Amino acid sequence: MVVFNFRLRSKAAAAAAAAFAAIVTAVVCAFCAANAGESVAAAPAISDGNFAEERAVGEYLDGLGYIDRELVSCDSVKIPREFSGVYEDYNSLQTKNGFDLSKYKGKTVRRYTYSLGGKNAAFAVVLAKNGEVIGGHLTDGEYGGDDAPLEKNGKTG
Repeated sequence: MVVFNFRLRSKAAAAAAAAFAAIVTAVVCAFCAANAGESVAAAPAISDGNFAEERAVGEYLDGLGYIDRELVSCDSVKIPREFSGVYEDYNSLQTKNGFDLSKYKGKTVRRYTYSLGGKNAAFAVVLAKNGEVIGGHLTDGEYGGDDAPLEKNGKTG
């Protein structure tokens, strides 16, 4: 912000300065009013630059009927080389639904988390690698909450 401090010696100079400020303000307001109806499409807030993979994940969720959604995070996760009890349970859920994360042990994959509008589950979490959906689940977003599977055949569990 720029602030000018000066002293005017006459009333005429003060009136001229006030008129100039009023004109500048009017021009700025007129410009803003003329452009108020225009909007610019916002770029996705979150993107990792892998648009082919993002498109594949989007098409997958479209096929499941999750049209009203918003990407809230996209990050890399590493599938552990050895599955603990929790990961064994998670992979068991995935294999029952047509996915198998054991093929990706020790690999880094992308995790896409979408907020879902109008559905019981608050979020869909989709795992992808090389443009292919490799797993996922629905969650309420609470740690330790009940997760439901995203099925590979186009149905949700």
